[in-house]
Order: sequence, then structure tokens, then C-alpha cells
Amino acid sequence: MAKPQDCEVEQAEAHLQEATAEVRHAVAELEHAEHDLEKAEAELEEAERHKPRIVEVTVDRQRKRVEAGVYVVSVFKALVGVAADRELDILEDGVFKPLDDNAKIAIHGCEVFVSHARTGGSS
Repeated sequence: MAKPQDCEVEQAEAHLQEATAEVRHAVAELEHAEHDLEKAEAELEEAERHKPRIVEVTVDRQRKRVEAGVYVVSVFKALVGVAADRELDILEDGVFKPLDDNAKIAIHGCEVFVSHARTGGSS
């Protein structure tokens, strides 16, 4: 006949095995969650790298917000609201320099532009 102490030991061992299994399961879930977190952080970093950087430029004394990058001047003019029939100059080193509509311009932010009626041409 089994002693009451033997039954208590068997029950304790069963509880211990059950608790050990629960701990193993929790550790596995934690490792899975850590993996998911690392994956989500990597995806977020990738998204941040490809997120457009918005900068401010000044056009005809008005601040405009545009995406930093390289533009064809005619496309940039349309983006910032300068009519196609106007010339666009950029202020560089205190001097206004005309921009050809077909040229490319790199926008980094803080550039200053002035538009004006086209000059010259044939009569």
C-alpha cells in the first residue's frame, strides 16, 4: 500500500513536469516574439530609408515644401507653382543664375529661386 507521502511526491513531480513544460512553451513563445520584433524593426528601418525627405525651398519669397531629389527644371517649376512661360533663377553665392527648363537641378533644401518674365529672344 502506498504511503500518503508517496502520493504527495508523485503529485509534486507531476506538477513539476507540467510547470517545466509550461516554462519551455513560454520560452519558445518568447523567442518567436523576439524574432517577430527583430523582423518588424528591420522592416521599419527599411521603410525609413525609402521615406521621402521633405525640405523647404523659397520661390518668389514663398516657402514651398518639396521632396529632396533631382528634378528637371520644367517639372520643378510646375511642382512649385511657377508658370511654364516664366524663367526660373536660382540664387547662388549672392548671384541669380538662370536655369534652363531642360536642365536638371538637385534640391537639398534651403535653395532660393526667383521667377520672372523671359527676357531676350528674337523680335
